[in-house]
Amino acid sequence: MWNRKTTCQVSLVVLAFTLIVAVILAGGRSAVKAQNAPILTGPSSSSPIAITPDGRFVWVVNPDKNSVSVINIQNDANQKTLEIPVLEGPSNLAISPDGHWVYVTDTVSGHVTFIDNSSTPPTVFANIGVGTEPYGLALTPSGRRLYVTNARSNSISVLDTSSFRVLFTIDDVGREPRGIAITNNGDANDDDELIYVTQFLATDRSRVLIGADNYKEGRVTVLSAADSHVVTEIALNPIAETGFLANGDALNHVAANPDPTVFTVPTGAFPNMLNSIAIKGTHAYIPNNAASPNGPVRFNVNIQPLLSVVDLTTNQEGQSNGRTQTINMNRGINFEPPGRVFLAVPWAIAFKHNANEGYVVASSSNIVVKVNLDDAGTPTINAPASAGDPGSIVRVPVGQNPRGIAINAGDTRAYVMNEVSRDVSVIDLTSNKVIATVQSSDLPAAGTQEATVLLGKAVFNSSTGINLPQLGSLGTLPTRLSSEGWSSCFGCHPFGLTDGVVWIFASGPRRTLPLNGTFAPGDSTDIKILNHSGIFDEVQDFELNIRNVSGGQGLITMADGTTPDPNVTAFTPPNTGRSQHLDALALYIALGIRTPNSPLGEVDPNSPDGQDIAYGRQLFDQAHCATCHGGPGWSSARHKGVALPPAAADVSSTGELTRFLKKVGTFDTNAKNEIRATGAAPLGANGFVPPSLLGAFALGPYLHNGSALTFDNVLENVTHRSAGTNGTDTLPDARDRAALVEFLKSIDSSTDPFPIQ
Repeated sequence: MWNRKTTCQVSLVVLAFTLIVAVILAGGRSAVKAQNAPILTGPSSSSPIAITPDGRFVWVVNPDKNSVSVINIQNDANQKTLEIPVLEGPSNLAISPDGHWVYVTDTVSGHVTFIDNSSTPPTVFANIGVGTEPYGLALTPSGRRLYVTNARSNSISVLDTSSFRVLFTIDDVGREPRGIAITNNGDANDDDELIYVTQFLATDRSRVLIGADNYKEGRVTVLSAADSHVVTEIALNPIAETGFLANGDALNHVAANPDPTVFTVPTGAFPNMLNSIAIKGTHAYIPNNAASPNGPVRFNVNIQPLLSVVDLTTNQEGQSNGRTQTINMNRGINFEPPGRVFLAVPWAIAFKHNANEGYVVASSSNIVVKVNLDDAGTPTINAPASAGDPGSIVRVPVGQNPRGIAINAGDTRAYVMNEVSRDVSVIDLTSNKVIATVQSSDLPAAGTQEATVLLGKAVFNSSTGINLPQLGSLGTLPTRLSSEGWSSCFGCHPFGLTDGVVWIFASGPRRTLPLNGTFAPGDSTDIKILNHSGIFDEVQDFELNIRNVSGGQGLITMADGTTPDPNVTAFTPPNTGRSQHLDALALYIALGIRTPNSPLGEVDPNSPDGQDIAYGRQLFDQAHCATCHGGPGWSSARHKGVALPPAAADVSSTGELTRFLKKVGTFDTNAKNEIRATGAAPLGANGFVPPSLLGAFALGPYLHNGSALTFDNVLENVTHRSAGTNGTDTLPDARDRAALVEFLKSIDSSTDPFPIQ
């Protein structure tokens, strides 16, 4: 892992040099840029792949290789020409209007890399430190200002591209800003433009029951380029009807129909996982992975692919003829004949320049799907309207785990960045067929640990199958991971973390747990007991989720390699070693999922904030918080060295590993949402598995039922904060609790853990 402090020091030296260069050039390059430089031809938006203004090259990031690649696309050459190392975790890039500069967000290192594309070959010119985990970036029309979303410090850095420096930082732009787009009215005046920023995870709505299909809403922050103040915040509302029915309603105590083929209850969904935003005409379009959390659980009810629409003239969610323009892209696909593939995890979108057509990247389905806009800007994928209607959906299969798309100026080609297969798919937009695949960075050698981790990442991210024959026999896996490509692990665990949703599951209301704390950092043998109620003890137990929640055939089979093995349970026999793909998935979760970096991770220990953090650490120790949150994985519920399967005496009649559970006063049988998906009483009376605190500052809400939105809310519970001291409250002072909160916010993978007490 990069040493972030060292990287920052190096970057300051580089920045000092670049500022000197900028001053020397004040009458040269900078002046020419201000007077004669071209402007962007349309709105800009963040993307991991982009085409140079002259249309000759594609640039693409390689997140797993800490590099960017250049691909020659002249006359369909489609050949990689160069791979350039950058800092750790490149996520997105942008290219200046004149093609001179390429800007890359290095998420893990906390920098933006400036690459001089006028040199031969292109070279890194500077690394500019910005906020914590920079992700999206977009240029104003003139290219003079670069706006960067800092996902973990909830801020935007505004960079001057001529002087290579951060002009200022805009704080409090919403939780976890990621996607960004900037309008362009065609002139060189940047001040009359607006900036649209997506807040990645949905926000709780007031006075709506947690776990209901409408208890959250999406948010988009709008800023003025003139003075960079927040103009407004747009709410993206839940949709009342997804078009898919459930056979019961847990929260409203409508019992599941005993006939599992009868579905009569309408379901809603709220926008979530807003990764990207693109502007077309007078509207902005936001693909997102919507959640429908109320029980009962059924694979084609709980997650939906929405395409949300914002009207830029009103800065509200788009309406046409009195109806929302936001659509559920899965609606109508159910009328297609068997063999259909639903659209799992819509992640990015791009539009043609000269037509009202675009393409949405369905990241987990490994396809892109064509979108048409009517005159009012309302989108459709032309799905069947009823049974017997064939519809006219255009799907284009691409590589593994597509994350971004760029369309050339002539609207003849689209280029798709595929993260897991580390390649770029070239699509002929006349035939909507892939005509070339270009490897953007090398795949690991088959049989290596790196290859196994990548296979696990492929399993984690895919809702269909795996097509990585370069990695050996395990690299080819037919569609077994969900029914009809509906969902993936990533669909509830973006970036391996959490979607922030409380689901009404079979055990009760359960907030999606982030997976970065499943193992102690870097130790694939030190695993935490899984689920809030300790009903799993191996990652491989999620075979049951693949089958029962996602509707897939699963990966543990009989000797024929096809027939699902019926003898799969949570504890006996152990599931480790029964599927090489599931074992690869476990290794990916252990070694491939990164804990978020804390904005407080590099605070000067002598500053007031640093002193608060140090005092909070003392309070953590004095309150014996490590009784529940100790060890290298920051959770006491670990079974390293404990024999598997667990002894029968360790498993309660309710299927819980009770020896790992803690009663901390967070279970309320009177709460309206304390109910199982079936309508029965939930688990919780025996306590809950202590969650890991690794990166928890970024991974709320908290508690099994999501009732605590902040750490402050968690510490308001006297029973909880006294759990390590046998009921003695050592934190009655609000000022002490505030200091403890500062410490909790600082915990990431660089923080020294406490031993389990």
